[in-house]
Amino acid sequence: MAIAATGALYSADAAAQSFDGQYRGVLNCAKLPFTDAPLDNEPVELRIANGKVSYSRTLYGANRKTVVGKETGSGSVSADGTITLSGGWTGQRDSLQASYRGKFAAGAATLNGKHTVTYQGRPYDRNCTLSFKRQ
Repeated sequence: MAIAATGALYSADAAAQSFDGQYRGVLNCAKLPFTDAPLDNEPVELRIANGKVSYSRTLYGANRKTVVGKETGSGSVSADGTITLSGGWTGQRDSLQASYRGKFAAGAATLNGKHTVTYQGRPYDRNCTLSFKRQ
């Protein structure tokens, strides 16, 4: 009986670790009223190690040309491939809060997300999709 229990623990542990690696992805989000364009295929870097996920992407200003910072975040991936991330960025007067959730399928994942952007003191919400695959 102890052997069966040990085998089950090993299988779950091995499954969680099978997601370990570097990933490249793209973020697509709806246009905000104050931006010149929507986020289309914005590059995102992800890393998974031992069930922990970290991500980052370059963050641009309203004109989509000026770099204002970097959105960063973290989360987890469970043994069944469910991924949950949260992160954001805080500038001198503006900020971004982000959350994403989804699941691996065939070595890739698509996460649905939400951004709350505070710009010039006013909050704006938008839906996003983050898709990625192993490098």
